[in-house]
Order: sequence, then C-alpha cells, then structure tokens
Amino acid sequence: MLDDRILDLLIQRARVVEDVADAKRGLGSIRPGREAAILRRLLTHHQGPLPRGAIIRIWREIFASSIAQQQNLQVAVCDPAMDGRFLAAAREHLGALTPMRVYRSPAQAIGEVADGRASVAILPLPGEGTGDGNGPGWWPGLLQHNAKGRIHVVARLPFWASRPEGTASVQALIISNTPADPSGEDISLIALEVPAQVSLGSLSNAINAAGIKPLSMLVHRPSGVPVAFLLVEVDGFVTADDPRLGLIAGLQAPPMIVGAYAVAIAEESAA
Repeated sequence: MLDDRILDLLIQRARVVEDVADAKRGLGSIRPGREAAILRRLLTHHQGPLPRGAIIRIWREIFASSIAQQQNLQVAVCDPAMDGRFLAAAREHLGALTPMRVYRSPAQAIGEVADGRASVAILPLPGEGTGDGNGPGWWPGLLQHNAKGRIHVVARLPFWASRPEGTASVQALIISNTPADPSGEDISLIALEVPAQVSLGSLSNAINAAGIKPLSMLVHRPSGVPVAFLLVEVDGFVTADDPRLGLIAGLQAPPMIVGAYAVAIAEESAA
C-alpha cells in the first residue's frame, strides 16, 4: 500500500540521519537555513492537489524528528503574556512533541541558552525599550553573549506567511548556541556601536556606501554613556569576515554579527 511505502521511505531517511549523527557526534544539529532551502526546493517542484502548506507542515515534523535523533533538543519559549501564542508558534516550527519550557521574560529564555539548559529559545521580535531584558528592548542583553560567540539568531517565525484562522500569528526570533547557516535568501542582523547623537539617516547612508543594504534599525541609548547601540537588519547572509563591514564609516567599534534568518515563504507560495 502507498502508506506503507511512505513509511518505508521515512525509515530509510531516519537511518541516513542516524549515520550523519554518528559522523558529526558532538556538533549542533540545528540547521534552519538548510531546512529553509529544502522547503523552498520542495515547493518549487511540487505539483498536484496536495496543499503547499501541507508540504511545509509535514516536513517541519520530519525535521523535528531528525533533530531529536541527533540531540536532546530543549526549547525555552518566552511567552510574555503567558497566553500560549508563542508556545504555539514554537511547536508549529520545532515539532509538536519537542520538549519546551515557557518563561515570561526574554532575559530568562536567553539565560537558559547561555547556561546550556536549552539548545534554542523563542523570543518576541525586538523593539525599542529600556534594554533591561524584560520587554521588547531585550536585544542589548543578547549582544553580551553574542560577543563571546555563545548565542546567535538563527531563524524568524513564522517561516511561511499564510496564516489560516486559529494558527499562531506572532512574530518571533529563534536564538541558538550554534551559528546561523545560509539558506540562499537571507536577512542578517548586525550590531553597531556609534556616537550617542548619531543621525540614523547618515548611518544608513554609511551602510549603503559600504555596499550593504540596511532594511531596518533599532537604537538603544543607555543613560550616562556617550555611545548608542544599533541592531540593523541587512539584506543577504553577512559573515564576520565580510570586507564590507570594515567600510562602514563612523563606528566606535567593529560591527558584530548577531545572526541571520531565512526570508519567509510568501503567502502565494505556501497556500
């Protein structure tokens, strides 16, 4: 029967995953960029009546089971309102049966990853704020861990834009203790230290002049210090050795790569 053939292929895939896990024992198995590239490829070749959204859901569970074969994945979910919305988004992306713990503040979830108690954390999209780790301005606290090479942004949720009624609609980032990997169509996050009174317009021009396209900026100006910190979304997968980073004028310190995430599949591609 057809269902038996599908199961046989899944068993075969699991054996391949097992061989790969044995070969890279001790290395991280979180590869959001590679997963995104696979999903884009599958949707490009897919035809017939099976909904494209179903392809994404099926393979997300396949990815989750493959990760579970390779490591004991623990997920820390920041759900500020404790209403289950971020938990639902996490399960949609990382698997219905993946172990997850829920925390009210971003700082708590980040701390779980920093201390090794969780492999990844789900955090609300960053925004302006005090930078105390308990609101949308949580991202300055992440920079301290990122500077030590310990935590990286690796994905953004949701990965597909089609949001049927009842599905998770929150926007979130995934951070991990392993670096991001490229998907072929990405957005990178870089942190910049600049003079406190810098003009965002002039800084945007400086980034453009270096050959990097800025997409958005968040600024944090700590009180009592003459510098400001910016979190900048830029087009493409940018690495620390990218020579364009050294061409950005007016910085107080070298740019820091915070991470990257795959561009979401457009609604018409996943409907």
